Amino acid sequence: MSETQRTTANINEGWLLSNLPFVSFVCDNDALYSMRLIVPGSAGVFGYSPEDFVNNKSYFAASTIHPDDQDIVDAHAEQAAAGGSPVVSRYRLVHADGDLVPVMLVSNAVLSAAGELQGFAGNVIDLRGIPELQGTRGLLSQMRVPVKRRPPAGRPQQIDAVWAASQLPLVTFFARNDENYTICKSCGSAEELIGYSAADFEDPKKYKASSATYPPDLDVADAYIEAAASREGAQAVARLRLVDADGELVPVLIFARGARPAAAKPAWSAACWTSETCPRCLGRPGCFRVEIAASQT
Repeated sequence: MSETQRTTANINEGWLLSNLPFVSFVCDNDALYSMRLIVPGSAGVFGYSPEDFVNNKSYFAASTIHPDDQDIVDAHAEQAAAGGSPVVSRYRLVHADGDLVPVMLVSNAVLSAAGELQGFAGNVIDLRGIPELQGTRGLLSQMRVPVKRRPPAGRPQQIDAVWAASQLPLVTFFARNDENYTICKSCGSAEELIGYSAADFEDPKKYKASSATYPPDLDVADAYIEAAASREGAQAVARLRLVDADGELVPVLIFARGARPAAAKPAWSAACWTSETCPRCLGRPGCFRVEIAASQT
């Protein structure tokens, strides 16, 4: 068994999502944004217990939105329901201790096999440690329907991390810290993002992940990987450009975190979205480290 196979054997979608530096969720398209699944990620859920939100057990997600920002989240949902992906917004979330937290919301629609809207899948990112991504609150994305779309699979009765990882508006992966950024596990919207399947990147003989990076941005890629892989729990964010299957440039935001599955060498998990829909988020390519204090979780 190769080193990649040994590493992959210790990784599943639940482990991957729980080691990303943000919250992943699946919710209904209703007034409460009723949560059906929450994966806390490495930073927790803003002081709340995720179980208290699922099926509106003790809280409903809409109650954590600052009242003055409710219109932002509603406009965000409207764009996602219309087929936009990824839809990106900034708003203020009310922490369990009452503090206001600047966050970025990234999501897309979940469709039935017949193409009917069944809810949303997305991520909530704490921006307190990422001043480079802070800015004016509001709906940031422009309407964009991906040219290549995942076939609608329909929402199962029992939602789990395996299904959720396939529906989120991002590419999620775990990679080794080597010269080719060898990907051991990948899931999500790779075909929507750059026209390659997740399986393409898991076979280094077929396709090297490093070749997807626009050459002038390789230094940025090296910097964020070095930062994230420096120690378990280290975090880094990068803005750079990938090259898709048609040779076109795709601007992305990448969030990475140092992680180490059992019996594996230190490596990093990461997720990226295209930022084509929100040029105000892009700016110049670059890498910036993120330091999250324990009090922020």
